[in-house]
Amino acid sequence: MLRHPIAVESMPDLSNRIAVDSALIIANQPALKPDGAPEYDTETITEIVRDRLGITPKWAPIGPVVRRTLESQRHIVDLLPYDWTNIFAQQDQLVRRSGFDVERPKIGRHSRPQPAKWPDSADDILWAYPDSDEYEVRILGGAKPAYDVLGRRPENWMVHPFGAIDPVDFLQGVDFWVYFHHPKWLEAYGRAIMEALRSGTVAILPEYLQVTYGNAAVYGRAEDVTTIIDEFRSGVRSFEEQSARGQDFAAGHAPEVHIERITGLTLAAGEVDRRHESVDDGAGGLLAPVFAPSIALSSARMAPTDRYDADERPRALFVTSNGAGMGHLTRMLGIAREVAETVEPVFFSMSQGVSVVANAGFAYEYVPFNSALQTKSVLWHDYFESRLLEAIDHYQAEIIIFDGTWPYRGMLSALDKRTLLRVWVRRAMWKPTISPEQLSNAAHFDLIIEPGEHAHSYDVGATTQVRNATVVEPMTVLSPHELLSRSDALDELGLSESNGIRYVLVTLGAGNINDLESTQTAVLAAIEAQKGWVPILTKAPIVSAWHTAEARTISTFPLARYSRAFDFAVSAAGYNSFSEWMSGGLPTIWIPNMSTMTDDQDARARWAADLGYGLRAKEGDVEDIARAVSTMCNGSVRSQMERKLSHLPTKNGTLEAASLIEESWKAFERLNGVRR
Repeated sequence: MLRHPIAVESMPDLSNRIAVDSALIIANQPALKPDGAPEYDTETITEIVRDRLGITPKWAPIGPVVRRTLESQRHIVDLLPYDWTNIFAQQDQLVRRSGFDVERPKIGRHSRPQPAKWPDSADDILWAYPDSDEYEVRILGGAKPAYDVLGRRPENWMVHPFGAIDPVDFLQGVDFWVYFHHPKWLEAYGRAIMEALRSGTVAILPEYLQVTYGNAAVYGRAEDVTTIIDEFRSGVRSFEEQSARGQDFAAGHAPEVHIERITGLTLAAGEVDRRHESVDDGAGGLLAPVFAPSIALSSARMAPTDRYDADERPRALFVTSNGAGMGHLTRMLGIAREVAETVEPVFFSMSQGVSVVANAGFAYEYVPFNSALQTKSVLWHDYFESRLLEAIDHYQAEIIIFDGTWPYRGMLSALDKRTLLRVWVRRAMWKPTISPEQLSNAAHFDLIIEPGEHAHSYDVGATTQVRNATVVEPMTVLSPHELLSRSDALDELGLSESNGIRYVLVTLGAGNINDLESTQTAVLAAIEAQKGWVPILTKAPIVSAWHTAEARTISTFPLARYSRAFDFAVSAAGYNSFSEWMSGGLPTIWIPNMSTMTDDQDARARWAADLGYGLRAKEGDVEDIARAVSTMCNGSVRSQMERKLSHLPTKNGTLEAASLIEESWKAFERLNGVRR
């Protein structure tokens, strides 16, 4: 949430530091001045948010006055359908008023001593705040702008400097709260007005504010003030009823309102576990559940308990590197779920998507990578070492499990200073151009686990030259029995099977290291050209910049839970996607990300295409992508592919990895006698 449009102009570029699902600009000032001149440039501010957060913002006016100035710019701004009205604390006890001093009514106002807050003519000032013994005028906030216009101080005015009296106490001595200001000023909301209404005073305001306060106040021109007050004096208007209307209106702006609307935004963004009625057809999309509670800890093992429970489980730090996608984190989450009966996991991750583990019941710490902090490498390694040592000591960790290609110098230094069981989950399938230098770090670890590859026969990378790892079956965060049936998956995603519609999952990765826009556009166009087929686009939890697409969009983790809702997928060929769709039997067009540093996605895609387990298309190649989509829309092609996929091993390597860690811990404990 970005408060005050003008302040947005000073916002730094955060597109590579945080993943933003939605942005809301709280417009607490009209976009146009009363004379029609711009107060701020909505187009420029919208573009700044796009550039620096990687997302198109919505605009939330704080009231009807601001909304009116934004309505004329709907071609630029995306307006919320409701106002983001200000709220204020209401700690004082509500006291209903029973009347006022009709002989000498007390007129009051409270504002800062700024010229914009006062009328610019002597007539308007004295009509609103009469210089007459018939009225007592009480002012909090100073009145110098009025003195400058009048050239004097009316004798019946009692003036207090700004902040001299608590507004609550001041308002108890006011009957009519009268507020008129400079003609070149527009009051967007008026906190002082709300406080006056809450106190039970009767507010008399300019007519344009009626859209904001409705029947909570009385409206007119400055010259109408004494006439309005006389109507209350004579009984034509009921002071008690008007006072109560104002108090009831103010009561609707308590802090609870803010809690409710924040909750509403959270629900709309899909950041809580719930079922959704539909998937948005427009850009941005409705976000599906992050990690449904029914599967969060549904392995055969026990759920993890509180990290500070005094049980017999050793505590393990699950350290994941800063990958371009969610691969490292996802593999570790799968292991954590399976090892939780005997080991207590705590995540210590450089991935900006680490918060997803909380939805599975695990504690975590986020540690920014060097690129996120934009600091020198040597300084970052020292920083990482100190953070890791603090975490080891704080959590009393006895096991460290690292998933990454490159064990960091800071981590290796920390490991040398503590007695721990050290596990390296080291993915294979390195590009042949990558040096085997990092493999020498195997000596720092007690156990090396290599996640299995369906395409292992096409692996020509450095890890094929060493035999120091225990290879397990391909690893997936979910096992086949945890996947939803087709009907349940469609239902949870809000998708309909009516009219013969079929759905294609389009999941091309986070786009943090490659430009997805041209490829994504080509894929969507190719699918939409096929009658009866509808693309469903995914947005990764760690996406740094999101290219708006006119397609239905979901953001859910783990995505595999819903795989049976789709007839085929168009996917990047990263480790987790490849393992999930292969093990789940989902026919897939593989579009390898050629910009990865280490991961040989193209080798996986070539293996799948060569052996008939999938199709392969090139990034950004419109014709190649169109041919692949057309082929995959053929039912006989998919059926043949599904038959081949059904013969692949379905055993989940995460169970093997969990067992290896448990057995290694038992041996380590016997050898070292380490118990906290």
